[in-house]
Amino acid sequence: MASADNREMQDLSTSAVLGRAALVGLVTGIPTAIIWGDMQGEDFDGTVLPRAMFLLAMILGTVGARLAGLPCWGGVGLAGGTATWLLVGALAVLVPVPESEYFGSLLVLVAPVYVVGGVVGFALSAWSFMSPLRWWAVALVVAVPLGSWGAAQYKPQILAWLEVRSFERSGVPLIAPAIQGYRLVHVDLNAAGQYEPEPSTWLEYWRDATPNRGFSEIQVTVWPAAVGNPRDSCLAVTENFGVRLRCESLPGDRWVWTGAGSSWVTGFARSGDALVMLNGSGIAEADLVAVLSTFRPISAYELAKVT
Repeated sequence: MASADNREMQDLSTSAVLGRAALVGLVTGIPTAIIWGDMQGEDFDGTVLPRAMFLLAMILGTVGARLAGLPCWGGVGLAGGTATWLLVGALAVLVPVPESEYFGSLLVLVAPVYVVGGVVGFALSAWSFMSPLRWWAVALVVAVPLGSWGAAQYKPQILAWLEVRSFERSGVPLIAPAIQGYRLVHVDLNAAGQYEPEPSTWLEYWRDATPNRGFSEIQVTVWPAAVGNPRDSCLAVTENFGVRLRCESLPGDRWVWTGAGSSWVTGFARSGDALVMLNGSGIAEADLVAVLSTFRPISAYELAKVT
């Protein structure tokens, strides 16, 4: 009887093995996701729940591999459970699940992560154990989960590198003002697209309040110079507000607008190959205008680390 079972397992086609393994991964992933979702918010040791879930994936996977008649079901169960858990751990970081208070039940958000990890993990594992043994398939079943898990651990560094590259390739001149007493608190890169006809960078500077003066902020937008000139940009912004505002020319092709009762002052100027706009609140017009001449080169790394 045992030999007949072994012959039947070995006679399975590759597609049949992968299909059964994917089903085992599905059956392993969904209950694990349900239990994990239900346990969130419970008072558990941070190391106990992951270990228990890993053990559960191994048990479910091994039993499922045996019932599915997979070749080398014991090895497939252990390798599949391990691969699944590594992939789930990677996906949970690379595709973070939002907090439950914003979306209610987490099950619908968590289940796809576990299902994808289970299906891929068990399919790779079963494929690597098929006879004859494929060394490259074994390498794949080890490399894919470990590579994904390793990438997840270095996600901040990977994202930082991509952020730097996006600034370098944006086409926007990398410049920023040197504003005494202010700190740069936020940077956005706005790519050209449906809502942005031209690429730009947006920087926000804050000056904290003190007993002698109030809070102040300066918003900076930088475009490539080809976007337009300071005069037309100033007039366009004035018209967009739908109210009568003063747009005044200053020496050096600098323009500034303010309005009666407005706490905001906006200035426009060219700086090298860039058109810049400064929008300030809680700052005198003369001080904002002075900032227009302080733009200097800044590295993509400096910008990316603030975002």
